[in-house]
Amino acid sequence: MQSLVKEGGNVVPGAVELQKADFPTVIANLKKYLPQGINLYPIGSAGHKAISSDIDALIDAEELMTAFPAKELKLSRKALEDHFKQQGLFAARTGVSVHVGIPIGATDKLVQVDLMAVENAAAAQPLHTHDYSDSSMKGGTLHAMWADLANLSSLPEHPSLMMSPYKGLVDRTTKQLITNNKDQIAKIIIGPTATAADMGNPKRVLAALEKYPDKYATIKQKYFPELQEGSSLWFRYMMNQL
Repeated sequence: MQSLVKEGGNVVPGAVELQKADFPTVIANLKKYLPQGINLYPIGSAGHKAISSDIDALIDAEELMTAFPAKELKLSRKALEDHFKQQGLFAARTGVSVHVGIPIGATDKLVQVDLMAVENAAAAQPLHTHDYSDSSMKGGTLHAMWADLANLSSLPEHPSLMMSPYKGLVDRTTKQLITNNKDQIAKIIIGPTATAADMGNPKRVLAALEKYPDKYATIKQKYFPELQEGSSLWFRYMMNQL
């Protein structure tokens, strides 16, 4: 008989997919295992989509190194991994992430949580908090669009811009942070009338860009080739904008 339990994250053995209704319980359980002083900043689709493969969350690098003092951040990550293991949880590291299996409520089912320690996690969280009302929404696609729009944008004092996923909008040459405020980023890379809400998913970005024909044409051609003028999908899209 085929199992109805689907696999979740691929690092924690036996991890299952996360149901949206279980998100608050898993987060509450995770907080019980985290050392005091480390705050949690969930990102991604978990808790927004009906089903997610795992939970992604940011933790602040400075808070982690305060909880586990070390000369290098990677050693503090190792200490966090060991901390989870000492509490009887499965934990492992890959790259910059610490993966941990967190139980769903009082059950023996586990959900994989991927914790990434970054600088200024609280400020970085909004850059990874999106609008998932569009079921086809993928964070990776949205971030790629932001990167392209930054490449198409400039400021008098910053002629070349780029998006840094965990910092915000930066000067491409000097890597100086220009802003991590989502509203300000929208006004720079989309246009003066844009707001943070317009950065929420790819379709919102495209709609906001209609006022800015050059950027609109570039983004539509690359990310929405099916919306070529005259197609049935183009006609449906235009009707939805009315």
